[in-house]
Amino acid sequence: MNGFIEIPRKIVDSRLFNYFIFLLILLSAVIIGLETYPNLANQYHDILSLIDRIIIALFTIEIALKIISNGKRPWIYFSDPWNVFDFIIVAICLIPSNDTHYFAVFRILRILRILRMISVFPKLKLIVSALLKSIPSMGYVIMLIGILFYVYAIVGVFVFGGKDPMHFGDLHHAFVTLFKVLTLEGWTDIMNVHIFGDADNEKMQIISLWPFFYFASFILIGAMIIMNLFIGVIMNSMEESQKELTQELNEAKYKDKNADELFKHIITRLDDLKDEIKSLRK
Repeated sequence: MNGFIEIPRKIVDSRLFNYFIFLLILLSAVIIGLETYPNLANQYHDILSLIDRIIIALFTIEIALKIISNGKRPWIYFSDPWNVFDFIIVAICLIPSNDTHYFAVFRILRILRILRMISVFPKLKLIVSALLKSIPSMGYVIMLIGILFYVYAIVGVFVFGGKDPMHFGDLHHAFVTLFKVLTLEGWTDIMNVHIFGDADNEKMQIISLWPFFYFASFILIGAMIIMNLFIGVIMNSMEESQKELTQELNEAKYKDKNADELFKHIITRLDDLKDEIKSLRK
């Protein structure tokens, strides 16, 4: 029974096995990418489908080996969120796709297999963990952005709505316009409409400078300050995740060191007992 557990455990812990799983994930990504070309997908449909089934079967075997390696406590596999993540993705891929009503949805869900690459690389896991950990703190930053958007959108509707109904005709159009401005994409064209007036202004004479202060202040507060708060929150979460990972590694090394010392002590004690037994026989 111990051998039945030890063999899967050695396979799962081996570096060669992890490299093989990584190559499978890459191959799966390539297969899904090739299916986006209709000519290639139709011409090599049978081959691509066969390779896809083999990849799913190998992923299923991988999960089975990891569960078996836990011995009499297979539920330990599901104690790791990344294992649950892998299990859900593979389970989705095992859903039959013969029903045409769900075939399109199934093909889209298969792309989730590429996300398994996150669980292969510790650095990627660290980044994702930091992002998830920063969500509670981001809530307050998002609330601040929402207040900023709401205030500037109302001002924009009252001030610019009559002249530029396409961008500031009502509240939801103003929200969309401010989002474009926040991305710094084409915001000068929107601003120039209100600084120089309509397109008939051939001399490009400045009608009003107030639009400049409106857009410039929104960009300074929104893009420069609040967006940096997002970066600060994420960096802080990454630092905390890094500390936790370092602590876990140190604890693992400490346990291994204690185990080695205990093993050496047992070997030494056994040698002493052997010497005592030999002396007694004499």
